[in-house]
Amino acid sequence: MNKLNLDEILALHQLGLPTLQIIKTDIDAFNRIYDEHPEMDEWLEKINDKLDRQERIGIVSLSCQDRDFPARLLAIGDDCPAAIHCKGNLDLLKSEKAVAIIGARSADKEGNAKAYQLGADYARDGYVIVSGLALGCDAAAHRGCLAARGGTIAIVGNGLDICHPRENKPLEEAILAGGGLMLSEQMIGVKANPTRLVARNRLQAALSEAVILAQCPAQSGSLHTMRFARKYGKQSLAATYPRRTEVNAGNYALLDTNQAKPI
Repeated sequence: MNKLNLDEILALHQLGLPTLQIIKTDIDAFNRIYDEHPEMDEWLEKINDKLDRQERIGIVSLSCQDRDFPARLLAIGDDCPAAIHCKGNLDLLKSEKAVAIIGARSADKEGNAKAYQLGADYARDGYVIVSGLALGCDAAAHRGCLAARGGTIAIVGNGLDICHPRENKPLEEAILAGGGLMLSEQMIGVKANPTRLVARNRLQAALSEAVILAQCPAQSGSLHTMRFARKYGKQSLAATYPRRTEVNAGNYALLDTNQAKPI
């Protein structure tokens, strides 16, 4: 099959085609779709402009038809993004050993310390540490990994020309300087919102062999990632604490119902 160019892949995605269909679309099929949708001319022009600007700031994009596209993303079927945009060390995507370490932005000192230690310990064991660059446990996990001189992937819900949250710009720079990778399915100019952050969570689960919950309350976005982990057949783990509190209630909700194993 003659694979499509990246702009054509993204145009099909904008049209609403599911990723599994896009993967199987060759140039002849694309041309038939193109003829039926005159609006695609304008889309392709705008997409190519963004891709040019992304390239100038060091962003590398991979489509679902590319040979180097991560197999773990392809394995999640129509949940797979049509393309990913990356800045930093692409070799981390090839690692067979990767775990996601996640948790609440509002984690307490104990929870952040747990995320940091998990990040450091797994990094020393040769794992790539996947997280979401959020405040709290995510940032702590990235920092723990960097302290152990490991490789970390930060998956975000915005374009890679934006840092969200802005407070973590120094951390983003440290990740890139330390041989890490920034990854997003969003093109430049796109800001994070609740829907995109939840969508980002599925990529954390997909790229990892296990998802570890450091700490979260009973209501937390981290639980979306744990649901994706179960959906994709990943190992689900949750940290335990000397006492149960509101800030770790999400951990025990999973442990008490056997939706996660203790770590």
